[in-house]
Amino acid sequence: MGRVRRIIDEGTDYYERLLAERGVDLVRLPARFVGAEELEAGDIRVRFAHALIATGARPRALDVPGADEVPTVTSDDLMHVTELPGHFVCVGAGAVSLEFAQAYRRLGAEVTVVQRGPHLAHGEDEELGDLLKAYFEEEGIRVLTGADVVRLELIDGRPAVDCADGSRVVGDQILLAVGREPVVDGLGLDDVGIAHDAAGIRTDRHLRTTLPHVYSVGDVRGGMMFTHVATYEAPYAIANMLDGAELEPDYRTMPRAIFTDPVLAAAGLTEAEARAAGHEVEIRRSDVGTRGKARAIGDRRGRVKFVLEAGTGVILGVGILARDGADLLPGPQVAMNAPGGTLAPLLATVHTHPTIAEAVKVAARG
Repeated sequence: MGRVRRIIDEGTDYYERLLAERGVDLVRLPARFVGAEELEAGDIRVRFAHALIATGARPRALDVPGADEVPTVTSDDLMHVTELPGHFVCVGAGAVSLEFAQAYRRLGAEVTVVQRGPHLAHGEDEELGDLLKAYFEEEGIRVLTGADVVRLELIDGRPAVDCADGSRVVGDQILLAVGREPVVDGLGLDDVGIAHDAAGIRTDRHLRTTLPHVYSVGDVRGGMMFTHVATYEAPYAIANMLDGAELEPDYRTMPRAIFTDPVLAAAGLTEAEARAAGHEVEIRRSDVGTRGKARAIGDRRGRVKFVLEAGTGVILGVGILARDGADLLPGPQVAMNAPGGTLAPLLATVHTHPTIAEAVKVAARG
């Protein structure tokens, strides 16, 4: 974890230097609105013409009996641990849970993932999630799906999770990774009329809050909680706020990624989402292991899957499970954003041989 903290610190130091070079004053204190055009941070009062709220999100608590009595950890806590637990139990099956589960298994811990839903990688393509589950199990990670946690308790001094089906998992450390919630408390939003709810700060399609000269971006708005979403939204908010533009972010092809090995990356709709929305779909897929590069590096895991609108060929979504899968996603995203939104740009592009990226074109061919 020392290396992890060094890498985080390097990134933080870089941006702090950048702010200083551009004459931005950085105040390291909790802040709150004390007026429609005034903020308070400690003893400091700041008057403003415009403000941008980007307070992010924090790990969501698990609301079950025993949650307040049984010691657990969140992803924030794991950034500072120095000891490996014997048995690491991960509650949840999203990015945070799966990334830490695999990392701890490879460091030598016994690992169990407890997931309420029927598939791993909640919200992603079920087919790819099931394939990732198989890879996890091959590594010795125990995966329990359909296991709804109803209680936390201590068994002989060890933390345990009890599930609705009567099963119990006793571990040495329990990671609660059941989602994240926007950080809005203590900001004084209600005092100045900035609407918010459990999902986050409410904004219009231009990222403007209900206080017209205040805008908001990133996790605090809810939705897809990724750093790249905030960095995408910020220039739109700034242009709208300071230049009077009326720009609207487009999230149709916003990328998602779970940085396991292999990486599960996606954009657009999953097959289930496309069918639920009423689309007639065509599926095109290719297994990564058929490519020469996969054979050469000895890693044949993974699959590329396109969800197309039948008849028109419009790309509704793409999922890639592969080594460095997130790095393979921009090609399909470009095709989705191109006029027509079909696979034509990908099919017209020569892919270098041998590369894992060839699997993307092979899948596009169907």
